[in-house]
Amino acid sequence: MQSGDVNAALQYFNVCARRDDNMYWQYQVGAEQNMCDLFWSDGRSQDDYKLFGDVLAFDATYGRNKYNLPVIVFSGVNHHNQTCVFGAAMVSSETQASYVWVLSKFLECMGGKAPKAVITDGDKSMRFAIQEVFPEAHHMLCAWHLLKNATVNVCKPRFTTLLRNCMLADVEVEEFERQWEAMMDECLVREVEWVKDLYTKKMAWATAYIRGCFYAGLRTTSRCESLHAKMGRFVERRYGILDFVTNFQRCVEFLRDNEEELDFRSLYGSPVLQTQFPELEKSGAVNYTREIFLRFREALKSSVRVTIVECKKLEDRTVYVTQKYRRPQFRWTVAHHFGTDSFFCSCMRMESFGLPCVHILAVLVQLDIGYLPKSLVLQRWSKTAKVEIEGPSIMNEPGEANEVYRSRMGAFLQHCKRLARVACMRESDFKSCLDRIVEETYVLEMKNGVGTAAQGSAAGGQDGVRDPVAVRTKGTGRAQEPFGCRGIKRRKCSNCGVVGHRRTRCPSGPCSQPVCTQDLAEGALGRDDSQSHGTVSGNDKQSKSRRRTVHVTSTPLHDA
Repeated sequence: MQSGDVNAALQYFNVCARRDDNMYWQYQVGAEQNMCDLFWSDGRSQDDYKLFGDVLAFDATYGRNKYNLPVIVFSGVNHHNQTCVFGAAMVSSETQASYVWVLSKFLECMGGKAPKAVITDGDKSMRFAIQEVFPEAHHMLCAWHLLKNATVNVCKPRFTTLLRNCMLADVEVEEFERQWEAMMDECLVREVEWVKDLYTKKMAWATAYIRGCFYAGLRTTSRCESLHAKMGRFVERRYGILDFVTNFQRCVEFLRDNEEELDFRSLYGSPVLQTQFPELEKSGAVNYTREIFLRFREALKSSVRVTIVECKKLEDRTVYVTQKYRRPQFRWTVAHHFGTDSFFCSCMRMESFGLPCVHILAVLVQLDIGYLPKSLVLQRWSKTAKVEIEGPSIMNEPGEANEVYRSRMGAFLQHCKRLARVACMRESDFKSCLDRIVEETYVLEMKNGVGTAAQGSAAGGQDGVRDPVAVRTKGTGRAQEPFGCRGIKRRKCSNCGVVGHRRTRCPSGPCSQPVCTQDLAEGALGRDDSQSHGTVSGNDKQSKSRRRTVHVTSTPLHDA
């Protein structure tokens, strides 16, 4: 399809909008009416964002279409701790202006609701765009990319190990600063510019500073990479805009099918209780989805290693001081407020991940409480997270609509059979009925935006949006380069490193004096003689060894 790929994709969005009232798409064109940027999101993605849009992760992937446009997928975490898609975009350039436009359309699509936290790989254009569009959101840098950059910029394995400990250690700010100073003195990297710049961004990657910010357990963009890998099963490099969009939606439907399967597993059946606190464990199994319950159970098992060493009763709350078994240097305080029946721990795991920590669970065991208070059950992790959106009326409408459609189809086909039997008896009746059927079919296809009529109007829209121009981005490989632009790769000598010859013909090598074939033949005969007679003299060994080291010849040896 030439000069009609984008128009066909836009017509596809129009068709989707007839079935989905919340279907949203926006695009912008360049100076020559070529499409530059495109953003789209369907109704279910927007519904998921209303529930799980507190944390947003996105990254660019490359080589997914024939125009080589970078693809940006906005994703998050649903109530099964599974990746869910909020929207997607294609941009012609990874500039700050392009990211600002995409994020602005994303914010407009989601009704102005901005995420509380955003996770990216640290790209400078992304960072400035996030600060402009989501000024209140906390921007977190991917831990994996930081460790990778540390390996490249510092090249000290010990520094990478210590940096990882500083980054992920769940310690107080004072302890983090002490560990950082010790790492600077041990690795001698205090004057490295990259390390200085990394320290200024500590609010975006150090656990000691981001504690209390909700991130749903995300510390890296690995979910984005996994999503890109899944997307590679549905899209190919040769796809245009229309093929990419349609197959990308197939990938999204695949993820949603997995979510429905997890919903079924969580709603039906109950897990086997394994801990010493069956009442608390059963309460977690009733409230949480299956995947989140497994995490809760692990914390409940670990709570037996936490002891309460001190208890302070105040007017409106009771403060408990806890410590881990034989770890008196690490203490955490848990406050129980009577009026709201809420718990607060200084480790802030509840605020960071949304699950009660081992310290709070130890207090619940001490108080002999056999259920989880409502303040400790986050709605986004519960089985009823999507009840408000997927109510009974909405869940019954698709099934009823399909049954009505099938019944109408059956009744209409019966009348069509009767018409076909009488219309085909005469040539004149056949032509008149066929013309009227074709005309009515075309009108209905135009009305509903389906069928060949919609495809023809999209493909023939030469005056509409023109197809994008193929671009080259930082993620483009050598396969995208024109063949004539590639340089000729010349081999280097492995002995001296000079281009133009190999090791066997290196002028500075040990074998620079060519010898004739006769000498080689004599050397070969000498080897045969030495093998047959068993021993030879020392001078003969040296002469034969000298002959064997020089091997320049153009004629292969045959049987002597």
